[in-house]
Amino acid sequence: MNTKLTIQDWPLADRPYEKMEQLGPKALSDAELVAAVISSGMNGKTSVEIAMELLATYDNIGFLQMASLEELQKVSGIGRVKAIRIKAAVELGNRVNNYVANQEREQLGSCHKAILYFENQLRFLPREEFHLALLNIKQELIRTVQVSTGDIKSIELDAREIFREAIRSNAAGIILAHNHPSGDPTPSERDIITTKKIFEMGKQLDIHILDHIIIGAKESISLKAAGYM
Repeated sequence: MNTKLTIQDWPLADRPYEKMEQLGPKALSDAELVAAVISSGMNGKTSVEIAMELLATYDNIGFLQMASLEELQKVSGIGRVKAIRIKAAVELGNRVNNYVANQEREQLGSCHKAILYFENQLRFLPREEFHLALLNIKQELIRTVQVSTGDIKSIELDAREIFREAIRSNAAGIILAHNHPSGDPTPSERDIITTKKIFEMGKQLDIHILDHIIIGAKESISLKAAGYM
């Protein structure tokens, strides 16, 4: 009796598609990512088994960049269509990386530019969220990070997480931002106290807190421009 399991017989948490849906692509192994690309098994082997055999044929996953369609098809279970899918996935990744690398970084050095940037992200959110813009030495945007979410009365700020993200990105400066779902961007006493606290912590770490933007429904406020920093 053939007792060999197919992927459909595996626990849900171990299937590549379901695992990606639940945990995201970073949770998948190299073989599971390749298996998701080639989609199905062949010759009595699952897509994961074929992917593992493909990767075991060479020293590292980088060979997928240089391998020809013919070389990929030398592995049992990799036919013409599967080889094309793999090369298409590799090329798509290359093009995404090239686009990101060549994209002009947004400059957020002025209060006006920072307000416009965060209004696009935060103005219409139903709940209060706290975001960071991490900037390089030229005050160009490296990336943004959502630190926390809460309601209008209370938002929990983890200062350690703020500076952990800054250090991880080698950021020279930070712009803080959050929205007021009530529509009124007037800073609360807590907004002001928290900003000053984070500002002082940043000085100790030589990471500059450049501004704190509060987004309202019709207008927004820069705490720096308003004289709170």
